[in-house]
Amino acid sequence: IVQGTYETFVAAAKQHFNGDPSGRWVLTGGLGGMGGAQPLAATMAGFSMIAVECDETRIDFRLKTRYVDKKATSLDEALEMLEIAKAEGKPVSIGLLGNAADLFTELVERGITPDIVTDQTSAHDPINGYLPSGWTMAEWIEKRTSDPASIEKASRKSMAKHVQAMLDLQKMGSATFDYGNNIRQMALEEGVENAFDFPG
Repeated sequence: IVQGTYETFVAAAKQHFNGDPSGRWVLTGGLGGMGGAQPLAATMAGFSMIAVECDETRIDFRLKTRYVDKKATSLDEALEMLEIAKAEGKPVSIGLLGNAADLFTELVERGITPDIVTDQTSAHDPINGYLPSGWTMAEWIEKRTSDPASIEKASRKSMAKHVQAMLDLQKMGSATFDYGNNIRQMALEEGVENAFDFPG
């Protein structure tokens, strides 16, 4: 998984940045299962990365296994870490605690354009794999058994917001692509008509 993801980022560097990823960064979501390979693959390919993850235990696990370099609890903190790494001339990977739909949208609102935008949240599983915007982890875990239908509804709405932010970042100049988690289809079904405007 690390190798495949690494090769994807190397190909993106060749396609969009003349093969030179130095000083550039990737925005993504998801550090579970397969998504956990992303930060290591990015730094191996020469990119810095902010990987948004809602479950702090996953960030801590990736820190422990050295798949991610640093943890941040706010966007400002993560952006500062990026700037330091850029000044030092070496890539850094940052696990940013938060909700991807919210933080991707915040970057749009602040006019901050990542070099690459992708996503590897478990959007293929709207009940167990995707935390809806505005929900706490505790609420999400509890509702999985008591009211899974409410999670699915909220998750799909959140995915639409998430994909809209990815489309907005693409318009702002980010090289944007889906990494095969079905999030574009979910957003399309929620009314984002141009959800497939960025490639897989």
